Amino acid sequence: MRITFRSRPATPDGAIAVGLWRGRLATPSFTALDGDGSLSRALKRLDFDGDAEETELLLAPRPPLDLLVVFGLGKGRKLTPKKLRRIGGALLDELDESRAKAVTVFVDLPPDQVAELAYGLRLKGYRPLSKYRTKYDPDDEDDIQPVLESVVIACAEPEEAERLFAAREAVAQGVFLARDLTDEPGNALGPQDFVERARLLTALGVEVTVLDEAAIRDQGLNLLAAVGQGSARPPRLVLLRWKGAEGRPLVLVGKGITFDTGGITIKFDDEDMDAMKADMAGAAAVTGAIRAVAGRKAKAHVCGVLALAENMPSGSAQRPGDVVMSFSGQSVEVIDTDAEGRLVLADALAWAAATLKPAAMVDIATLTGTTEELLDAEYAGLYANDDPLAQRLLRHAKAEDEPLWRLPLTKACDEDIKSDIADLRHCAWGDVPDNDDAARFLEHFVPEGLPWAHIDMAGREFADEDDPLCPESATGYGVRLFDALAGG
Repeated sequence: MRITFRSRPATPDGAIAVGLWRGRLATPSFTALDGDGSLSRALKRLDFDGDAEETELLLAPRPPLDLLVVFGLGKGRKLTPKKLRRIGGALLDELDESRAKAVTVFVDLPPDQVAELAYGLRLKGYRPLSKYRTKYDPDDEDDIQPVLESVVIACAEPEEAERLFAAREAVAQGVFLARDLTDEPGNALGPQDFVERARLLTALGVEVTVLDEAAIRDQGLNLLAAVGQGSARPPRLVLLRWKGAEGRPLVLVGKGITFDTGGITIKFDDEDMDAMKADMAGAAAVTGAIRAVAGRKAKAHVCGVLALAENMPSGSAQRPGDVVMSFSGQSVEVIDTDAEGRLVLADALAWAAATLKPAAMVDIATLTGTTEELLDAEYAGLYANDDPLAQRLLRHAKAEDEPLWRLPLTKACDEDIKSDIADLRHCAWGDVPDNDDAARFLEHFVPEGLPWAHIDMAGREFADEDDPLCPESATGYGVRLFDALAGG
């Protein structure tokens, strides 16, 4: 779907959309359309009030219009960027419903607000992966494919709106990359396949460094190696660097388990194992975030570290009870091979801290089912050893519509992760919730004094049909949050 900007035409025609303020207060574009007030009267009969995100589709408006969508803007003083994006998302839903191929949207707003509304249109207008489909069922309403090809936004300052939208478009492309990666089937996206997708970012000026299985072993990333040793597709560690500024980098670390069977501790049948193709959504978010900052040429130094492995059962797989020496020099007793995410993250965090000397470090992972249950998939869980970093993340999460809920890091978990045979055991299934134990385990691999946060995004990797900025697909959760955190 193309989004372009132009000045308002003297005579609207074809398929158009126009906004109204709450209380059906007319905008200039609406007034120009409704000379005799018949449209206002029709909307009143339909109980359309102009609330934010409210839409109404009129299929037989007065010629030369083919169809008309009216959308609510709510109250002008409440038009925050977040609200404008949601309005754009609601409008996109109605435009898809209209089955129009091309629509002109009339927006009587300043260019920064026009750009935000267009950004919401773009985010909701993502088209989920269809390359594996060979046919569709025309009798299934859920199988009907969108036909909208272009949206022209008619506004007072189109050049400025387009300039402001360009940076948001770059972020949207990062979100789309993360969504595409998350939705790829496990047989199409193993660790090396992920590497090849990441290498494409070099075209934007991103430096890409890859450690193969030999380099992983040589550098002592033994936890990452152990998780991947049961698969015929060996693990990889990837460093993505966007150096748009000098100074110590913000480092983002993503869990990239391209498929998770649970390993020897294999998952139960009722655990929706087919969804485990998305156990790399954290690495997808980091990759998308680097795509976003590079695409908008951010004046920021940001590194992404991807811990990529496939967790499979086989004769070479790690076993419960194994003891593995980590990159940090701490030995770890493996209790449950289905708690593999914290193992690969532990090595990746310690390696990133030692190698990249971060100003701050944030990891993200689909890590624990307990976080999903606790927060009902409405929020991702946030743990942090640094209050200022936590507050920045919470502030950006609210603004970017990627909600976080802070949870406590506590030393009470140390009794759970104490091992009789090694320095640590990586999980316990004790009285303390597993998400708390996992976060505390990871903290042991972060150097003291380094600001660090852990985001457990379990349950946030896929959207339901009510998501205001995403169709029913992979979400790309974390890209917008990390792009905002990077700044520049």
